[in-house]
Amino acid sequence: MSKEVGNKTKKGLFWDLAGSFFRQFASVFISIILARLLSPEEFGVVGMALVFVSITEVFVDIGFTSGLIQRKEVKDIAYSSIFYVNLVISIILSLLIILIAPYVADFYEEPKVGTVLVYLALIPPIAAFGRVQSTILTKRMDFKSLSIRNIVATVVGGIAGVTGALLGMGVYSLVLLQIFTVLASTILLWSSTGWRPKWEFSRSEVRSLLGYSSYVFFDQALRQIFNKIDTIFIGKVFSTATLGFYSRAESLKGQIDTYTTNSLRKVMFPALSALQDNQQSFAKAYHRAFNIVTGVIVLLVGPIYFLSEEIIIGLLGAKWRPSIIFFQILLFATLTSPHIGMMAQAVLAKGYSKLKFNIGLIQRFLKLTPIVFGLWFGVVEFSMAVVGASTTVFFVYSYVVHKKLHLSFGKQMKDFFIPNILFLVFIVIFHLFGEYISSWVYAPLFFICNIIFLRLLKHESYYVIQDTFKTVTQKISKFKR
Repeated sequence: MSKEVGNKTKKGLFWDLAGSFFRQFASVFISIILARLLSPEEFGVVGMALVFVSITEVFVDIGFTSGLIQRKEVKDIAYSSIFYVNLVISIILSLLIILIAPYVADFYEEPKVGTVLVYLALIPPIAAFGRVQSTILTKRMDFKSLSIRNIVATVVGGIAGVTGALLGMGVYSLVLLQIFTVLASTILLWSSTGWRPKWEFSRSEVRSLLGYSSYVFFDQALRQIFNKIDTIFIGKVFSTATLGFYSRAESLKGQIDTYTTNSLRKVMFPALSALQDNQQSFAKAYHRAFNIVTGVIVLLVGPIYFLSEEIIIGLLGAKWRPSIIFFQILLFATLTSPHIGMMAQAVLAKGYSKLKFNIGLIQRFLKLTPIVFGLWFGVVEFSMAVVGASTTVFFVYSYVVHKKLHLSFGKQMKDFFIPNILFLVFIVIFHLFGEYISSWVYAPLFFICNIIFLRLLKHESYYVIQDTFKTVTQKISKFKR
């Protein structure tokens, strides 16, 4: 069983990472066009409105989809029952968004936010139609279908958004982007699974999922709310332009999270769930994934950090220069976010949804601390505190999985800090002597030195990168023939 799961995990991670790469490539390309056509203020307005739509996502299924994935055997009537629960809740949430829209506009003192929010209220019901289908594909570990769907949906939404911007729709072009992305995604999910809801409903199936799912729901709800505190805080205390600069930096940082945290979370949960009864295989899979992701994330984040100014100015234009400092600071959170995501999935895979909820409470409390720094010092210090809070959560989670899941704390710390040593040394040199060395020289120099460092350590991530490079090279050679 573990070998079969291992093969599915490798395939799933490959397809999810490949899908993330092409989807994010399309997303970045679209963002570049929109950033040059629209103003930071317009991005800020949509960012304010999206906070409330994003929060409703977790309320749509009350954690039922996680329960369906964690459960080994699922009846078809359970899928149908959850489909109807999701749909009813999403419609209620949509109406609620419309009702609170004027009050949200008053809170931000920005009338456009209310109008934008009314249009974005279409998103929850559209997304609800595809949640069970997405769950089925995830449970099957069919990340190929999910990845293709994500790419196509991103492109369709992007075309709609750019078209709107070119027609002079301003902030509403970003609304089109959001709606058409979700609509295309839902349509493709229906065509990918072959599953259709039946006219049947079982209260007992819904109740049986509540024990596990209720804690997942409350944890996800709090996570979504507290994850948006930065947007709410900056939008209220500072200006829409400042929020626009911060949100662009956070969005670019989010692209990296997609390649690491999001992909790892989606693949590791079903994989570890399948191994939950075999502690040896469970621990081996966890530590190997932890080790590999540490080496890969440093190799990815390092060059991006050193080229951050060139990336933002080159892609978005000089008017987005204030985003650079936010981007550089937030990148440090990316060093721990994949591990936090993986630890959370390990806890859930063992069935400890209540434990994850309790850890989440600590995590949410820490999310409040940056607000104090923001009020006392400013938005840059707020960003630094965001990274500090994220790093603290990493240490808390490491200790919890050590005590509860018997996954060595010492090994986790060793596997995390060793690949990061070279990166920290390069950062110090960069800020001391950066004016004398071009970033275009410094970034590839770090990449080469880090590869050599990983090779000398015989680090698992080096061999994964080596195997991936060989596979890609072989496919390119075959294609040329």
